[in-house]
Amino acid sequence: MTDSTRRGQRPGKGVVARAAIAITALLVLAGCSESVGGNAVKAGGNTPRNNNSQQQYPNLLKECEVLTSDILAKTVGADPLDIQSTFVGAICRWQAANPAGLIDITRFWFEQGSLNEEHKVADFLKYKVETRAIAGVQSIVMRPDDANGACGVASDAAGVVGWWVNPQAPGIDACAQALKLMELTLSTNS
Repeated sequence: MTDSTRRGQRPGKGVVARAAIAITALLVLAGCSESVGGNAVKAGGNTPRNNNSQQQYPNLLKECEVLTSDILAKTVGADPLDIQSTFVGAICRWQAANPAGLIDITRFWFEQGSLNEEHKVADFLKYKVETRAIAGVQSIVMRPDDANGACGVASDAAGVVGWWVNPQAPGIDACAQALKLMELTLSTNS
């Protein structure tokens, strides 16, 4: 009599368990792999770049430094010592202390984006959208149903560039601030 028989187990139960584990592992690996046809290309490799963006809108290429912290603070009515960058990347963020409360400021530039796509997203989110020209550039102003009066502006400039001003308390004219930030961004003076 084997040890496993003495303990009341059937012989071979460990073999069956190991086989079940091996089969499960193979099924998981097979289910997680997939072949995709085609050739690998660098992101944006098939899309022509906006090579004229530097000449047409020199401030766009400054990314998060397009406007200094002092200018951002002044535009939203904050002390230049009370603003800080909270994120830098494709989307740039700052937070400023205005006498009426904190204000979140967001800037984006999607070189391959479009004003039409921003308009579709704003419509989908049920924002109030107004079409206008800012510094001669086709733009939209977006107002969500927000008790604090958040406002965003997007412009058709070598892709799509935008600013959002999100007060954390009511009583701030966020649209006037977002419009001013966009005017400064679209300025042809570098």
